[in-house]
Amino acid sequence: MKINNLQLIFLIVLITGCSINPVSGNRDFVLMSEDQEISMGQKYSAQVLQQVPAYKDKKLQDYVQRIGQSLSEKSHRSNLIYRFIVLDNPDINAFALPGGYIFINRGLMAYLSSEEELAAVLGHELGHVTARHSVRQMSQAQLMNFMSVIVGAQAGRTAGDIANLAGGAFLAGYGRDMELEADEIGAKYMSLDGYSTQGMFKTLSVLKEQEVYATKTAKDRGLEPRTYHGVFSSHPSNDKRLQEILLKTEQTSSELKEPQGQYLELVNGMVYGDSQEEGIRRGNFFYHGPLNIYLKAPEVWEIVNSQNGLSFKSRNNEATLFFSMEDQNRKITPKEYLERNKAFKILNGRPIKGDGFEGYTVEATRSGIPYRLGAVFRGNSIYQFYGMVKERTSFNKYDPNFLSIIDSFRGLKRDEEILSEPLRLQTYIVKKGDSYGSLAKQSFIPFDPEGRLRLLNGHYPDGSLIIGEAIKIIK
Repeated sequence: MKINNLQLIFLIVLITGCSINPVSGNRDFVLMSEDQEISMGQKYSAQVLQQVPAYKDKKLQDYVQRIGQSLSEKSHRSNLIYRFIVLDNPDINAFALPGGYIFINRGLMAYLSSEEELAAVLGHELGHVTARHSVRQMSQAQLMNFMSVIVGAQAGRTAGDIANLAGGAFLAGYGRDMELEADEIGAKYMSLDGYSTQGMFKTLSVLKEQEVYATKTAKDRGLEPRTYHGVFSSHPSNDKRLQEILLKTEQTSSELKEPQGQYLELVNGMVYGDSQEEGIRRGNFFYHGPLNIYLKAPEVWEIVNSQNGLSFKSRNNEATLFFSMEDQNRKITPKEYLERNKAFKILNGRPIKGDGFEGYTVEATRSGIPYRLGAVFRGNSIYQFYGMVKERTSFNKYDPNFLSIIDSFRGLKRDEEILSEPLRLQTYIVKKGDSYGSLAKQSFIPFDPEGRLRLLNGHYPDGSLIIGEAIKIIK
């Protein structure tokens, strides 16, 4: 049998592309040296921080770095310098980049209640780095790409595509086996550092409840749920493999740490939900300080503020009004701007009245489906409204709601400027007569405040408050 040059290279790659896994001691197929891994981590880290800034709280950043650094000193790759960074991101996630760059969103930190739980998340992500999970996945992707060349197919993935594949894994996770391995490794590091592995169980339980809640509410709202990648399909209390891992991870440190630590003290005042740059939702109101914008939703509607933009949704998700902004480049009127969109047939319209801006709104159709469009010119920006319904027969029912949102557009009043500042997490000692229902009535959480408060304190769906206990509320 003859071996061509490509096949010979393939055999060399298989023979030479193996290294000893720092955690298991087994040989893994990898096509990347530690220097290359660190270089990749540096590159991706810079990209992450360019897109999402680090949260501006030096005390909190130093605290997270200190907890993570202590764990890393007990790790299988203690030779690396690790960086643990809190991102100013409301999403509930954490992720690790190759070479020792570990990020946790402030959105995830809001759902943790102790130092031990923080250590569990950081230990889990540290486990991905020490076991070289991202490097192993990238090497497998490169191998598959190389094999496609061997069999004569066109290379289906460029180097950039492979990098994108790995980048997605950083955020989305690595599959059940690797995630479970990261739990086991993280639990060992916690134990060596003086924490109980019950912190891992508590963390995964809280995040599982959050996942169940997020999946349900996202389905009702027609959105994709945002959950932590380390959560499995079953609840931790029903996961036998996880239970076995935690049971066999014995306490190995002679110096036990206080599970609570300084956690609640240091997250007190942390931003919750929307950042000021994204605009703030308070109940049925939306305040954007930097853009000087006020909008109001109908009583039974929800305001959704996501990376994809701002939208207003009816409770049953039958109607949605999208709001966006773009630069104004032509010296035309709002009416002319809407009429330039040839994808729609304009039926009728009227001006939008307001101080300091020009605006126009129209009823329009596309392929026989009705829409509500609007445009407001202010400064050099165009603020756009795009209303649609699931069933065309319900348009007349919801169009007055679309118009009420559009007509509410204006700048902020002086006494509203403080409302454009973000909501913040506060520690609170439970008093006699307190309930989640009574605390929810005092909260500005924009959607289901009682459910959210329960999730934030690990009491979802029906846990009770204890007088004298410290909990987190949102003000």
